[in-house]
Amino acid sequence: MVDPSYKGKQYPPYEFTIERGKLREFLLAIDEQNPAYQSEDAPVPPTFPTVFTFWGGANLEARLGEMGVDMVNVLHGEQEYEYFAPIRVGDTVTGQTRINDIYERKGSSGSMQFIEFITEYSNQSGALVLIDRALIIVRG
Repeated sequence: MVDPSYKGKQYPPYEFTIERGKLREFLLAIDEQNPAYQSEDAPVPPTFPTVFTFWGGANLEARLGEMGVDMVNVLHGEQEYEYFAPIRVGDTVTGQTRINDIYERKGSSGSMQFIEFITEYSNQSGALVLIDRALIIVRG
């Protein structure tokens, strides 16, 4: 059972610089060949912020672990990106994550807990460019 007192917890900020090579790797992984993403200062595809989470230092697995969550019981429920400005190769974004909500629901296979993480990203100029919402489901 996830302790609901974690609701509202905010984690230290982390930075991620969008490098051309990392974008190329991502484009290969999703088999994206749109020429719009090939220029030196290309915008990133809509789902590229997933890279920020895994390579930028969000440490989602560690955050869940400190809450006592066994990763074997974790499902990725939802992911949502709300853009306020384009993000391009060469930008450095700073993300700050907080636990927005923790709640429980009963299902046919038992109870499940839901943890909603919100990460706000600002660019190198300090402008808000993205809000990332991730919903994690913890079974039984």
